[in-house]
Amino acid sequence: MSFRVAVLEFNQETNTFSKLTTGFKAFEACHYFLGEQIERHCRGTNSELGGFIDCCDRYGWQPVYTVAARAEPGGRIEEAMRQRFVADLAQALEGQSLDGVFIVFHGAMCTETADDAQAQLLEVVRGLVGPDLPIAATFDLHANSAPEMARLLHIAVSFRTYPHVDMAECAHKAGALLDRAMRGEIRPAIAIRQPPMLNGCNDGRTTHACAMTELLEIADEIAASEGMLATSINAGFYDADIVNTGPSAVICYDRNRVQPAVAEAQAGRLCREIWDRREHQDVQLPLAALPAIVAAHPGKERHGPLVIADFSDNPGCGAYSDSTCVLSALLDIGVSNAAFGALCDPDVAAELIAAGMGATREVTLGCKIDPSVGGGPITVTGRVQAISHGRIVFEGPMFQGLPATMGPSVRFHVEGIDILICSERQQMLDRNLFRAVGIEPSDYEIVVVKSQQHFRAAFGPIASEIVEIDGTGLSSANIGARNFQRVRRPVYPLDGEREIVADAGAPDGAFSGGATVVKGVMGT
Repeated sequence: MSFRVAVLEFNQETNTFSKLTTGFKAFEACHYFLGEQIERHCRGTNSELGGFIDCCDRYGWQPVYTVAARAEPGGRIEEAMRQRFVADLAQALEGQSLDGVFIVFHGAMCTETADDAQAQLLEVVRGLVGPDLPIAATFDLHANSAPEMARLLHIAVSFRTYPHVDMAECAHKAGALLDRAMRGEIRPAIAIRQPPMLNGCNDGRTTHACAMTELLEIADEIAASEGMLATSINAGFYDADIVNTGPSAVICYDRNRVQPAVAEAQAGRLCREIWDRREHQDVQLPLAALPAIVAAHPGKERHGPLVIADFSDNPGCGAYSDSTCVLSALLDIGVSNAAFGALCDPDVAAELIAAGMGATREVTLGCKIDPSVGGGPITVTGRVQAISHGRIVFEGPMFQGLPATMGPSVRFHVEGIDILICSERQQMLDRNLFRAVGIEPSDYEIVVVKSQQHFRAAFGPIASEIVEIDGTGLSSANIGARNFQRVRRPVYPLDGEREIVADAGAPDGAFSGGATVVKGVMGT
């Protein structure tokens, strides 16, 4: 029997502290595919959509391609953009007979009309396909997963790696469960629980042994139990000021073999484990440490560049990618043979492109969206060394094979630093972004990337050393720098452990044991 499975993607990570909104142009910069464009662009790629296409081949499904939309993290999705997506989706599904639906989410997307864009879209999808059709969804491990979403979804599977190099693999897992559900072999359901925390799981990092890798091992033990189909650990996304910001545990189980209370208890167990590791976080270095770091780096004596992550200005968290604080520090130090990118300043990019190759210009660079964040605009003089349309194909391992654009871009040489200046925000997670303007990262002694963790997949293999510098950008690791108004309270670390215990009705000091019952953890 050949099942007809609809596929759609609505995917963006929303930083609610951003002054920007996210419209159609932002999706175009990543992708907005309709119908058969999805297969044409995504077949063979390391993406969730690529994984879905693999499942169609493997299980003999008939794909019903609808809409696939992905944007770089940023501000809330504009209502006009959401309505455009819904209209395109409804048109694609009109008159279709379906056996299942496959959805690619991020899990931390917000629109101008909803804090939980995933639940908002699922309500629309349910209205189109009915309440009982099996729906499988993939999620980024930085999803803010609300427990209420369980009533709208049968199958949920999150990435297990950060950097996310298992996107297609995640889709394969969700697809396998969807195939079994359509065949009637299982009756899948999900249970979702959250500990009273804004951040945790070491932010989901998996490049070294840490809290997240320990939690995944425990999740795997649970997944091996009778009737358990999949277990996911989400680290959450604390740049979103919404009720359900924070880590979560998601259990996918077979209702034929497991009672809901058992699945919820296992999710609660995972939440306790997340809580017990609440202080297990990697530490970023302050901006003031940068001179000593550069001085200690032996330059050409090392095999590979010193890679510096401009942590607080990561566009992958919705930051503006125009912070100047790290760049100013490097100019003050007087570094040579350094590459820096990508700094998003469309006005300066246009000015330098108009000046032409080889032109020397004085420009006021960076911090145009919010001059109070990231060090403020700086005036520099440099020379235009390359001009590019900014279009690339990701080399990988993240997004391998997918197209992207930085918009019109230039390489601007300023006092020993080659600066990639672009017109559209793109997290520096692929070396091809630098190569678009003729920068080969391995040729430099110092490479600065506006990223927090994803850069490690592409730049880790060439780096002699990696450091993370937390400056004054929008995505700083300093949670206290954010003005939270809507998150559930009490919540760690904004509130103390004693207050959280008291709110749960537990005796003083109860968090010292592993069986603590906390509101939101055990569902009390």
